[in-house]
Order: sequence, then C-alpha cells, then structure tokens
Amino acid sequence: MPTQTPTDEQLKNQAIRQALAGDTVEARQTVSGMVDRRCLREAWQMMLFIESERGNIQAVKDIIVSCPDPSLLASHFYLELPQVFVKAGDRSGAIEIAKAMGNAGVLPLIGIAAHLAQDGDVEGVREALSHIDEDLRAMIMRKVNAYPQKCDRLESLNLAGQVAPPASLAA
Repeated sequence: MPTQTPTDEQLKNQAIRQALAGDTVEARQTVSGMVDRRCLREAWQMMLFIESERGNIQAVKDIIVSCPDPSLLASHFYLELPQVFVKAGDRSGAIEIAKAMGNAGVLPLIGIAAHLAQDGDVEGVREALSHIDEDLRAMIMRKVNAYPQKCDRLESLNLAGQVAPPASLAA
C-alpha cells in the first residue's frame, strides 16, 4: 500500500499544531518540506505569532533567524513585534528581536527609540540606536536632544497663553 505524501496545506496545519504544542523545532522541521509560498508564509507567520503571544523572546529570535526567506515573515505584525515587547516593558527583548530582523529591524529600532524617548528614557534611546547606522543614529540623537528644548518652549507658550488670553474677535 503506497504512502500518501502530505500536501503543503496539511504540512502547514501540522506545523501550526506543533507550534501551538510548544514544539517550534519540530514545526520548523515540518515546514522545511513545503514548497507552496502561501502555505510557507502562513506557517512561519503563525509560528512567530504564537511565540510572541507567549512572550518567548528566544523562540521569536530563533524563528526570525531560521526563516529561510525573510519575506515570508514580512507583515505589519512582524514590523510591530519589537514595539509589542517594548510596550510590555521588555526593552532589551524588543531590541534583541529588532536586531534579529536584520535590515528590516532598523525601522523597529527607531520606533523603540521613539517610544523610550516619550518615556524620558534617554539611556534606552541610546541603547536602541546603538544598533543602527552611525549617520542615522547621529541625526536622530540630535533630534532627541533638541526635543526637551522644544517642549520647554511650547510649555512657556502655553503658560503665556493662560496668563494673557488672546483678544476676542467678538469685541
């Protein structure tokens, strides 16, 4: 009796079940036998989503690094993944994930830096930006360093507006 070869759809479903069961190593092995790009994309993205929901930074990094074609992971969720971790309070995990993303991680690193700048975490901003191109980093740091000065000027304008309200057009 001949053995039927599983279809890519069946392999995708098997890989997702394995990932849900916590066995991402087996799930990655399962997808290695797939050819259909749509199925591959769905499987890789689902593995990434499952591990990110678990908050498993190492597994997320492993999935990103082991994916044979980064375009299989490309999505809004993928690019926002580091932000999910930084908003959850895991700055170092967010930075690790963005670094694992290679060139696709530059924009997320800038987003992490922006988030940390809003929180007033200048050291975190420097840490996030230390992993991007030196010229881009210098430009961003100039903007970050100028930000408190702009806030002070805006604050003084707001206070001045409260002390002396503008004349009414009805008068």
